[in-house]
Amino acid sequence: MALHVWGLVAIIIFYILIFILGIWAARRNKKRGKEEKSEDILLAGRNIGPYLGICTLTATWVDGSMISGVAEGVYTSGLAALQMPLGYSMSTVVAALFFVKRIRQDGTVTMLDPLERKFGKIMTGFLFLPALSGDMFWCAGTLSSLGTTLTVVVGLDHWIAITVSAAVVLIYTLFGGLYSVSYTDVMQMVFIFLGLWITIPFAMTSPYMTSLSETSQNWVGTIHSRDVSTYVDVTLQLVLGGIPWQVLWQRALAVKSVKVAKVTMYAGAFGSIVCTIPPLLIGMTAVSVDWNSTEYEGELPFAEDDVKLIAPLVLQYVCPFAVSLIGLGAISAAVMSSADSILLSSSSMFAINVYKPARMGKASEREIIWAMRVFMTLMAILTTVLAIEITSIFALSILSSDLIYVILFPQLTAALFVDAVNIYGSIAGYVLGLIIRVLSGEPLLGLRAVLRWPWYEAETDFQPFPYRTGCMLLSLITILLVSHVTNVAFRAGWLPRRCDVFHGVLGGQIEKEATSETQTAQKGAKEMDDGVSLDVFPNKDKQESE
Repeated sequence: MALHVWGLVAIIIFYILIFILGIWAARRNKKRGKEEKSEDILLAGRNIGPYLGICTLTATWVDGSMISGVAEGVYTSGLAALQMPLGYSMSTVVAALFFVKRIRQDGTVTMLDPLERKFGKIMTGFLFLPALSGDMFWCAGTLSSLGTTLTVVVGLDHWIAITVSAAVVLIYTLFGGLYSVSYTDVMQMVFIFLGLWITIPFAMTSPYMTSLSETSQNWVGTIHSRDVSTYVDVTLQLVLGGIPWQVLWQRALAVKSVKVAKVTMYAGAFGSIVCTIPPLLIGMTAVSVDWNSTEYEGELPFAEDDVKLIAPLVLQYVCPFAVSLIGLGAISAAVMSSADSILLSSSSMFAINVYKPARMGKASEREIIWAMRVFMTLMAILTTVLAIEITSIFALSILSSDLIYVILFPQLTAALFVDAVNIYGSIAGYVLGLIIRVLSGEPLLGLRAVLRWPWYEAETDFQPFPYRTGCMLLSLITILLVSHVTNVAFRAGWLPRRCDVFHGVLGGQIEKEATSETQTAQKGAKEMDDGVSLDVFPNKDKQESE
């Protein structure tokens, strides 16, 4: 494929602008104070305003894989493809309604902090693993989508596009933290919104287009009756499984108050839905284009590998070249706005919830910051390699998302809403959830079902039962049940004290750690609105005032 020089020049200019803005934000942050603190890098000093928060949250959810995925999904299966963006938007609303106030209590820095206070440091290290895998495959998927787009539109080698994009994101995120991420997200949000909308009129008025009404049966699509339960299952996975993601909570924790956090999340959810409309229209355009009349020389109908390129193919062959570059800038901005957030997300959880506890409280602020930077660099390298080498990233990201839904969501929900849960329930729920999810099979990974849920179809290895939600509920019930049984058994003397090896029931290490860290966090937390309470169970008057 020939290299489009002017397209390459446009991309280079765009990357330079993003890089300069990110470095400027980092330097601006350093001038504000003499001492560099981990909380300033991870949460921007909890000083992000509502407008900046809305932009950075929207830009994070609207990633390259979402743009490409919606366009591809509409082309192949119709409006059912809106399930993912609408599900994640609804997830943000649910998180704002029920979770944000509780998770901001006690000076929380990462999503894993409430789990660490409830279940201890060792268990939190294991809970970090599904969160890490989800972030890693999400980041690799977004970088891969950018690589394919640059290859189609500009003719740039796939690995070069991915490597350069990852390097630019890594450098400004390393030194600027959430400040750099937030400020670059504003610029990227402008590119995403304007870039995508500018391409739509050119695509939909192309001479290659047929009437949308004539092709409506294809782009509307249908959901077969046997797939309804699966559709509901995946929707619940997106809505509830979208809650335990650090990229979401990093924004909610970085703003000044609970009230601002809720406004930011509601507006961010709405912004994500608005940004879903252009890729929806691109998918509808792809269905309605007479591809034989275009300059596309590939196989028709599209081969399976080419279907994944629907969005860049529409930009390349249906829109004028200058317009396709604008659309490419939007996709590039979407990828970078998500990649920087994901890198910061995982590195913050590692530094605060893995490295810091491993150092037994001896790690200085400077040491924690450098641990975060080293881990961020390693993750950037790994996700870049995955994006270049692995073709089944989408399948892996689906399984990782499943594990977050099945394992992390019940753990976080129990830790925030049920006071009596303990580490033994956490361990049991973690192990059971992981085992039954793997045994339930995953067609995208070629894993046949060993555990057969009701209505299982052996001939097609199809599970009509909403087994993902079933696994999640069994995990949650196990956490509650085992916690209750162990609480009763230890406190009634049915089990000797020496059997409480993790000191999770009769008092000891976990309680001391939680009390000490909560007191420290309460002193340092700077909640700005009257409605915020640092008590675990705020009184009625405080609740009403919020």
